[in-house]
Amino acid sequence: MELKVPRRTTVDLEPLRRILEERYRPRDHQEAQELIVSACQEAQRLYGWVPPEAAEAIAEHLGVTINRVYGLLTFYADFRTRPPQRHFLWLCYGAACYVAGAGRLVELLREEYGMDEHGDTSDGTLSVHVFNGCLGVCDLAPAAQLDHRAYLGGLNVEGMRALIERLRSGAEENNGGAH
Repeated sequence: MELKVPRRTTVDLEPLRRILEERYRPRDHQEAQELIVSACQEAQRLYGWVPPEAAEAIAEHLGVTINRVYGLLTFYADFRTRPPQRHFLWLCYGAACYVAGAGRLVELLREEYGMDEHGDTSDGTLSVHVFNGCLGVCDLAPAAQLDHRAYLGGLNVEGMRALIERLRSGAEENNGGAH
């Protein structure tokens, strides 16, 4: 499978470089390897994703290869190597949510909202990560987490449509549901 690296963007790397300089000073190669994931988490916290320039800055600062950084970025499901849409949704696909109908929600997102293989809807509203683990809110199944803040439960097709319409209209930004 070919890794598609997104086109170059304009990213201010100074905040990341300051953090790397202050907090990421490995004593040896082994420690540098161990710091890659947390450095990538810092980049994602700053930018909402890990841009190629940030991955390169991390590799350079830690003295590791860019291939090692991308290997970890693509191994862990919570890293984004593409810019997110306006909103981000973790959709639980664990056992309880699957049984309660999460599969129908994924079908809806693909068929009606043009969700692509990266989880992005065609209108730029939503980046979806179908999480094959458990969000830990099984009593809300099927459940999701919106914008790393609010948990949504008892989702069904009609509720998902209503959510997407609220997101499109900007109502969630006004209710504190957006980044």
